[in-house]
Amino acid sequence: MMTKKKVVFLSLSVALMVTLLTGAVFGQVTQKSSIFRYLSIFSEVLDLVRTNYVEPVASDKLMEGAFAGVTDAIDEFSYYVPPAQMAAYKQFSDVDDNRLGLVVTKRFGYAYVIAPVKGSPAEKAGIARGDFIEKIDGATTQNMPVWQVRSLLQRNQPVTLQVLRGGETQREQVSIKPESFRPVTLETDTISGIGYIRIPYFDKGTAEQFRVALNDVRSRNIRKIIVDVRGNAGGNVEEAISAADALLTSGLITSLAGRKVEEKRWQATRDTAFDGELQILTDSGTASGAELFAAAVRGNNRGKIVGVTTYGRAIEQRFVTLPSGGGVQMTIARYTTPDLKMITNTGVRPDVIVDLSSQSLEDSKEERAKPKDDLILNKALQLFGAEPPVTEVEQKAA
Repeated sequence: MMTKKKVVFLSLSVALMVTLLTGAVFGQVTQKSSIFRYLSIFSEVLDLVRTNYVEPVASDKLMEGAFAGVTDAIDEFSYYVPPAQMAAYKQFSDVDDNRLGLVVTKRFGYAYVIAPVKGSPAEKAGIARGDFIEKIDGATTQNMPVWQVRSLLQRNQPVTLQVLRGGETQREQVSIKPESFRPVTLETDTISGIGYIRIPYFDKGTAEQFRVALNDVRSRNIRKIIVDVRGNAGGNVEEAISAADALLTSGLITSLAGRKVEEKRWQATRDTAFDGELQILTDSGTASGAELFAAAVRGNNRGKIVGVTTYGRAIEQRFVTLPSGGGVQMTIARYTTPDLKMITNTGVRPDVIVDLSSQSLEDSKEERAKPKDDLILNKALQLFGAEPPVTEVEQKAA
């Protein structure tokens, strides 16, 4: 049974965390009346649940839920780790490029795929951006913090996922065998006379590879290029900034701003690798450094963005260990567009939006497996006055 003294102590702890993490919502530390008002409400709710809920609830479960609720209120990328789980957390590496190759977050309570990494086991198994992972090896992700989801995806053993795709009601069981893989960092082509460079992932050395590809395009006297960063959801932010610099001669690439961090700004240098016409392709799986890249091009009037609004995940995070033995992973700063607007939550909106709803309504597995027109790429080619490439289906029909 929780004593009154313990309730007050825990309530004060929660109130302090709420104040520190969400000062903009609950007021500053000096606004004592506001603090005590919310402290009073919290105590009332806690006592109401303890005395009236249909069955007894352990006090530590209630308090852990309260702490986790604070980070949930901030953004989907922040989370709380209870003291009892810190040992397991220390074995976890908070990276996206796990052995399955999935960039995941939490949405509507479940694990959500921002994008699979190009060339990864997850992509080969058919996992796609927008998929919900309801279960991992039979364990539901509904009440699982995102770090535990990522931890389960990092294990060096086969994993079975129960997946629900957007707009569908039937679940799919997908088994994936983890393997060491190197993310595909660059793909080049020429389509209808237009240079095409795809950057699926910003890995170490990607920016230099990008410069080499741009120099090759220029040496072949190609004056129009399409750079595709669809599905590029992770990797090295510095590489993304350097890649954007390869296309610019001046202007702000991005800035990093937060209440408790020193503001940083990255300016473009004059050394550009390509000065011809340019379009950037994005989709809802474009996140993190790829968003900075796209925003830098558009924000400096260097080219157009074609496709779908990006995810909105351009952030800097830090893990803070608490005196209780637990910890909090929280967003401490956000990257901006060249005009100093935050990218997080809103994403980067294209100049030319392509409607993909007709393709997303395909509800059978067989229909999804059929070759589809690349509507975003075709639109970019059309804007350049070029014809879309002939598909395999069209070739067979001819």
